Order: sequence, then C-alpha cells, then structure tokens
Amino acid sequence: MKDSVKVIDIFLDKFKKVLVRFRDAKFGLLFIVNIFKLPDFFTDRDVNIISKFKVAFSLGTAMLYIISGIDFIPEMILGAFGFIDDIFVLVWSLGIVNEEIEKYKKKLKENENINKNIIDDVKFDIKDEDE
Repeated sequence: MKDSVKVIDIFLDKFKKVLVRFRDAKFGLLFIVNIFKLPDFFTDRDVNIISKFKVAFSLGTAMLYIISGIDFIPEMILGAFGFIDDIFVLVWSLGIVNEEIEKYKKKLKENENINKNIIDDVKFDIKDEDE
C-alpha cells in the first residue's frame, strides 16, 4: 500500500512540475490562437529543424499513445482513472508545441523590429574625398 501511495505521489509531483512549466510558457487558451501558427511554423525556412522535429514528434507521440491500446494506467482495470495518463501525455505534447510556437512568435517579432530600421528604396553615391 505504501509503495502505491509513493508512486502516486511521485506521479503527481511530476505532473505538477509539468503544469507549472506550461503555465509559465503561457499555456492555456492562448494555445488555441497559437495552433493556427503551425502551418507557418513548419513552412518557415528560418525555423530550426530540431524545433520542427520536437513539435512533430510530440504531436505524433501523443496521437499514437491516445489511439493505441497500450497504457501505463489501463482503462479496462481502473475505469475513468485510466485516462489520467492519456491526459498527461496530451498536456505534455500541447505544452511542447506551445513553447515552440511562442519562441517562433518571439523570433518573428524580433525580426520585424530589426526590419523596421532598414530604409528601402534609397539611392546614394559614395564619393572619395580626392575627387
């Protein structure tokens, strides 16, 4: 009995740390807005390939885990409590996606600010002092 309580405490502590991490990454309703940035994120050549892989891997893993019948906590035995691990994997996946999209949006905003300082369509000549 003590072992099962200890395992549950460890699981809940890990889950709490993940939730705090995602709260700090502005995870929540803002994610719904960020989900529409995914096509731009994947097609942008300036985005690191590792970031794209992290997002694709986390989404794929979550989908496979939720769809597959293999679970850490099986629903057949524990009923509704069996969905806890599915929810944990889904929150983990969405949190990683949200973190990467927030980094992408921050990078876009920085690039936009840099480009504001550039003046286009200016003609100039360089002359030597000897002339």
